[in-house]
Amino acid sequence: MDSRRNNFDALRLLFAAMVIFSHSFALAGQAEPVIWNRTLGNLGVHGFFIISGFLIAQSYQRSGSLFKYGTNRFLRIVPGLVVALIVSSLIAARLHNFVHNPVPYISNGPVWTLAWEVICYAAIAVLGIVGALSRTTFPAVFAVAWVLYLANIGNGSDFFLAIVPLFLMFAAGALFALYLTEIRIELLVLALIGLALTAHFGVFTYVDQLVVGHIPFLYGPVVTPEEVLRVIYIASFPVVVIWVGKLARPSVRITNDVSYGAYIYGWPVAQVLVFFALKWSIPLNPYLVFVTTMIITLPLAFVSWRLIEKPALSLKRRFQKVSTTKEPEAEPELSEPLAVDGLTVA
Repeated sequence: MDSRRNNFDALRLLFAAMVIFSHSFALAGQAEPVIWNRTLGNLGVHGFFIISGFLIAQSYQRSGSLFKYGTNRFLRIVPGLVVALIVSSLIAARLHNFVHNPVPYISNGPVWTLAWEVICYAAIAVLGIVGALSRTTFPAVFAVAWVLYLANIGNGSDFFLAIVPLFLMFAAGALFALYLTEIRIELLVLALIGLALTAHFGVFTYVDQLVVGHIPFLYGPVVTPEEVLRVIYIASFPVVVIWVGKLARPSVRITNDVSYGAYIYGWPVAQVLVFFALKWSIPLNPYLVFVTTMIITLPLAFVSWRLIEKPALSLKRRFQKVSTTKEPEAEPELSEPLAVDGLTVA
């Protein structure tokens, strides 16, 4: 594999657009589009965590020290986030905290997920320190995580349904980072079939209820067809994302990484558009909100990348001693995860 040829930039931009599209419905007071029994925004979040797990596991292995790893992560997330939070807070205060919007008071809802991203970063560091982030030991960690997940499959809490899958997606990305040389076509086909089963299209819905609903889970928790399909989805989606991102050809190269900026500015821009639409008695059309949000957000994301995020990343050498030996060129460290739908508007 050529380490510089991948589709991760394009995928991240696609996932960012999916989240903005999904939130355009929520912020306009309508139900978000659903596929694979989850909103498009939730799907985009999972994609971001998969890619993040893949890149961050490699980043830790390249870093050489915990200080360098932590510095890299800080410079990638914090500067752009601080500016975005200041801007969105000032705008919200100016516009009465969007009190009359369908989703009031929340000026930048998606950013709370960054806390869980940081926890994933910390987990990678801990695993690396104890020697568990290797080809021989990490599969056991991954297996234990899945056993714990399956043992609690009937848990209906928000944490289990929304946060735990993020950890599993991130862990799957890290596993591929350690083991990926190729994804056999048989595995890809099985993953695609799994996603088709979880999409609830046509006859698959009937098959799910007929077959899965009659599996006798003896002496165990009552497992519904929806829970079985959720497991299939969580196991299948990372395979497809990594295959498209790393192995599919041709690869699409995007020079400027605007996906993180789209993440931190998409929600505030949409909130402002909804505010003025209501003020001027313009009907709220989520499709129009999405298109207008993208037209405004992408230039903002470009400015954020060129003036804040990229210059911040250039500060790495000020915090670290430059090695006397030339290190292999690393893949660009790109976006961070997006929001989990539902909880962002709760």
